[in-house]
Amino acid sequence: MPAQELLLIFPVIPDRAGTHLHKGLINHWQKFTFNASGGLRLKRDITEYGEFVRSFNTPSVDEKFEQLGIMANVFIVAPESLSTLFEGTPSIRGDAQRFIQLRDDYKSAKLASRLSSLWSS
Repeated sequence: MPAQELLLIFPVIPDRAGTHLHKGLINHWQKFTFNASGGLRLKRDITEYGEFVRSFNTPSVDEKFEQLGIMANVFIVAPESLSTLFEGTPSIRGDAQRFIQLRDDYKSAKLASRLSSLWSS
């Protein structure tokens, strides 16, 4: 049976596979810290993963990988620009907070205190 026919019979498979990939990648990345160049590399990797999961034709998975691309920006922008990064996407603030803590300058730039007002609003 061709793969396309299997997807018609079992449409939940691509969604589950994409969701597990998304969760697995986040769990893996949370083991590291990132500087700006590492953030750029991560953003490129997320773009490639996103291109792969688009072949699943699953909008919910596509959205998850788009949001990952947005969150990868926390490693690239200057600390003073972080507060404006998620103004239009409040739904990903929890994940964004976890990603910000993975910045290599999180403690030295005192990002927790700088961003506390952003997260409380």
